[in-house]
Amino acid sequence: MADNKVSEMFAEASEKFGALIDANSVVGEPVIAGDGTMIVPVSKVSFGFGGGGSEFDSKKSDSPHFGGGMGGGASVKAEAFLVINNGNVRLVPMGGGSSPIDKLVDLMPDMIDKVNSFITERSEKKAAQQNEEFDITGEDHDND
Repeated sequence: MADNKVSEMFAEASEKFGALIDANSVVGEPVIAGDGTMIVPVSKVSFGFGGGGSEFDSKKSDSPHFGGGMGGGASVKAEAFLVINNGNVRLVPMGGGSSPIDKLVDLMPDMIDKVNSFITERSEKKAAQQNEEFDITGEDHDND
């Protein structure tokens, strides 16, 4: 009989916690700023619970009595924000200090844009030089 009551308590407690904590507790609802920037909160969720119970005999009754208890707690802590703007995604941690890897990840989109711009400019300059050296028929005028 005690096993059933303890099982019932654990089932009810886990059901209640499940209703409180869902995927939206970890990755929150996106917020869109006036300039189109999307901000998504990211949280750390932790919870735990425990309990127990026991049956004991009664001097006044033939049926055993049950005594038990259950307790638990939950914590939701904001960890960071995903900031999405113009196709770039940045992770902005809530803590003041960020690791060198975090900084590198933040700088990557800007570095890729600069490298792409450099390659495009160089290709355009090279194509312009080739157009100056050759006419439309493909003849080289420097070897006349």
